[in-house]
Amino acid sequence: MKIFVTIIFNLFMVLSVSAAGWEEAEIELSDGRRISGKLSLMGNRPLTITPAGEKYQQKILLSDILILTQIVREQKMNRPWLYKEAGKVEKMYLEGNYPFINFTTEIVLTGGKVIRGDIISAAFRFKGQGPGKFFLTRQIKGKVGEKMDDLVYPLKITFNNRKATVKPIIVTLAGAGKIQSAAALDNEREVVRFGRTEGSKIIFDELFDAEYDIYVLTDSEVLGGLSDAAPADRKGGALPDNAPAELNKVFPLADDFFSERRILALSGNEKFCKTLVYKRREKYYHSDKHTPGGWIWHLDVWSWHLAGNEWKIDRRHIMVRHKQQGGEKIRKLFLVRALGAVKPGAELTVDLNGERQNGVKFITELK
Repeated sequence: MKIFVTIIFNLFMVLSVSAAGWEEAEIELSDGRRISGKLSLMGNRPLTITPAGEKYQQKILLSDILILTQIVREQKMNRPWLYKEAGKVEKMYLEGNYPFINFTTEIVLTGGKVIRGDIISAAFRFKGQGPGKFFLTRQIKGKVGEKMDDLVYPLKITFNNRKATVKPIIVTLAGAGKIQSAAALDNEREVVRFGRTEGSKIIFDELFDAEYDIYVLTDSEVLGGLSDAAPADRKGGALPDNAPAELNKVFPLADDFFSERRILALSGNEKFCKTLVYKRREKYYHSDKHTPGGWIWHLDVWSWHLAGNEWKIDRRHIMVRHKQQGGEKIRKLFLVRALGAVKPGAELTVDLNGERQNGVKFITELK
């Protein structure tokens, strides 16, 4: 009788279903069967993968996946072994063999991006004809005496009721100097996406269905789209009148590399407040080499929530970073309404020469 290698141990019975809920899915198994039903991650951690060639893990919401495929990278029959002595590398091989499989996981996202790498083991619940629970893992190690065909595992998960969102955001900039970098904050997932430039155009592609706040660095100015957009589960009451004063009390307590920092603006609600933060530092290791006569600076967006009467920081996002050289032009910061809460498919033209009084607000010089 074939053994379903992804049976869950009893300890997973205590884990809760992910807040993302149940998703309609079709699962293709290695023995050729296809089963349909509803799928949910167990626990509160998103699906996590280390992309090939990268050092850092990436967390992915189940709702952002179109197709997940387990690609067999290596499969072989291994002999069991033990170390002959503790602390020694010499091995003693035992009788018999066991099947061993190594996987590369490929994830196709709704924005069109494809990620390949090593998945961190994830436990799922399943409602349908098939096992009630199973694992996705980077490796499967069978038992001594089993054959390769005895291992039955998920090969592909397809979310059939989901459509790809492939529309880009395109921003055409005029009257603001030469574009040097651009970033967009996904207000639903709290992740930063980077744009590419084509002359005076900035293009953000492979986007999810969300609202994005866009920040642009040019050789003369910085433009920001600080909006009230918030994650779906963090809609709250209006910011209290004392929010600026209270945030400025707790803001200096957060650890940071930068010796000088200040809040320039804020937006949002009591469950998801965003502060625009300017940070600078003149003296640091090798500052004479990297920024002679100048300083290094960042423009961040920090997210907060109000817990009782106290503001708690959630995340920090670097939207602009720059090494200011001695004698380099001081940039002016403007908040531009059109760059806030932008949805995929939008094509915007921001002309500072003609819009200084229309949805454009001067904040400060970044010095």
